[in-house]
This record gives sequence, structure tokens and C-alpha cells, in this order.
Amino acid sequence: MRLLTSAAWLALFAGAGFTFLVERGYLGAAVAPDLALLPAHIGTLEVLEEIPLEPGSLGTQPPERYAFRRVLDARGAEGRLFVAYYARAQRWSGRPHDVEKCYAALGWQELEARRLVEAHRPWSRLFEREGETIRVVHWLERPGPDEDQLEWRQLGSRLSSLRGFRPDVASVYLEFPAAAAPSDAEAEQAADELSRALEQLW
Repeated sequence: MRLLTSAAWLALFAGAGFTFLVERGYLGAAVAPDLALLPAHIGTLEVLEEIPLEPGSLGTQPPERYAFRRVLDARGAEGRLFVAYYARAQRWSGRPHDVEKCYAALGWQELEARRLVEAHRPWSRLFEREGETIRVVHWLERPGPDEDQLEWRQLGSRLSSLRGFRPDVASVYLEFPAAAAPSDAEAEQAADELSRALEQLW
């Protein structure tokens, strides 16, 4: 019994020490990406110039870096790309923000929500406001292997990665008018290529 008690306390202290190392960034420090170096094309989408933002539009806990860009698809339909980088993800504090809650706060009503593919967890949501409908594809990007599968191989890959314990995260969304939104396949391709580009930048 005494051996089990000692082992339990040892495991508790080891877990606390490990958590401290992760929280302090000793097992992986945040590295801010240069979002000015985003690729000119992601899948079938062309990434164009920056869209000006009002200083207060990003809330009371804004990201450390962001890019808000105009994009065009292969048919000439115009949309927007937003990438927000947070040096430390703290979901309890609203960092990064939940995309669907941001749109709800702006008066948009969610009509549909579904996942496109499992890896990188892109969501596709349909919003409506005063007769206008938009399609938003969004996901969270983390450094290192980041597949959303409960398998030992994926977990081992994450744990063994030099980037697997970093605290930083990027929140990404693409927004298009619903009638002119890219297909699911095009959105998946854009998400995959942007994911790989961000992995190289940070």
C-alpha cells in the first residue's frame, strides 16, 4: 500500500512538473509567423491585398499578429481570408475567439454547420443576416503534427515532435457569399495548402 501511495504522489508531482514545463514554454517556445509571407495561391484561391481593419474591431484581447486579405477563386468570386496568430491559446479567456460566436455577435444567424474533413478540423458554416447568406470555412492551426484522430500513432507523432508542445495557435477562416462559395473540395485543398504554408512560416 505504501508503495502505491508513493507511486501515486510521484506521478502527481511528475505531471505537475511536466505541466509547468509546457506552460512556461520550456518544451516549445512560441514562434510568431510572418503573415506577410502567406502564399499568393492556396489551392484554387488567389490571395490578394490586405483589407484595412479598424483598431478596435479585434476585441479586447486581439491576436499578436493577423492578416486580413482579399481572395479570388478561379471563377472570379471574391472572398476574404483572415489569419489570427495567438502566442498563447487560452480558450477559457476567449483566445482564440470562437468564429461562430463572433458572427452571432454581429447579428448573423447560423443555418448550417458541418465538418469538411477530419485532418485540421475545418468547419463549414452557413450564416444569414437580413437576407444575405455567407459561407465560412474555419479551423484552428497548431504547430507540428495536428491531425484530429484518436490513434496512438498520431499521439506519438505529436509528442515526439519538437513543435508538439508549443502554446501558440492560429485561427483561420475563409468567407464567401454563399452563392459563390468554393466547393467543399476546393475549400479542403485551400485549407491543406494554407496549413502547410503556416507550418513552414512558424
